[in-house]
Amino acid sequence: MTTKLKSAEHLEEQELNKLLKYLYQNQKWTYYILVRLGVSTALRYSDLSRITWEMVLGKQALLIKEKKTGKVREIPLQEELVEILHKVYLKVGSPNVQQVIIPLHIRTINKQIKIHAMGAGIRGKRISTHTWRKTFGREVWKRNGQTEACLVRLSSLFNHSSISITRLYLSITKEEVDNLYQLQDLFVY
Repeated sequence: MTTKLKSAEHLEEQELNKLLKYLYQNQKWTYYILVRLGVSTALRYSDLSRITWEMVLGKQALLIKEKKTGKVREIPLQEELVEILHKVYLKVGSPNVQQVIIPLHIRTINKQIKIHAMGAGIRGKRISTHTWRKTFGREVWKRNGQTEACLVRLSSLFNHSSISITRLYLSITKEEVDNLYQLQDLFVY
C-alpha cells in the first residue's frame, strides 16, 4: 500500500489575516515576515531563506536567482510591504543588513507555524512553508476572475509544465470550475 503525501493547503483571506494578526500581536517577527514575504512573492522557502535585509529594505523590487530553477526573477515589492519590512527591521533591533531575514531551518518553521496557526484559531489545515506560495496563487486566481488566462500566467510564474498541474497545485476543484459556467444573468431576452 502506498501512502499519499499530504501537501500543504492554501489559506483563505480571513485565515491569512487571522494568522498575521496573531503573529503581529505576539511579536513573532520572523514568522510574520515569512508569511508576508511568502504570500507577496510566491517564492519557495529555499529562496525566502536566502533573502537579506539589504535585498528588500527601501527597494521597489526584489532581485533573486531561484535556487530550484536557476532563473533570475525581479519581483515587485508593494509599498505597504516595504514599510512593514522597515518597521519590523527596527522592531528586531536593526540587525546587520547582510543578515538573512529568516534564519530558521525549514523543519523548525513548519513545526512552529502549525502551532502559531492553532493559536490563531486555524484548525484542520495542512500548513507548511509551501502554504504561502499556494495562498498567493489562489488569491491571484480569485482576484482575476478565476479565468483560464490567469491560470496560464500562474503556470508560467510557478514554472509548471501545464495549467492542469497548476489547477492541481492550487487545489482548484471541479465544482469551482463548474461554477464559472453560472451565467443565468447574462441573458436578458
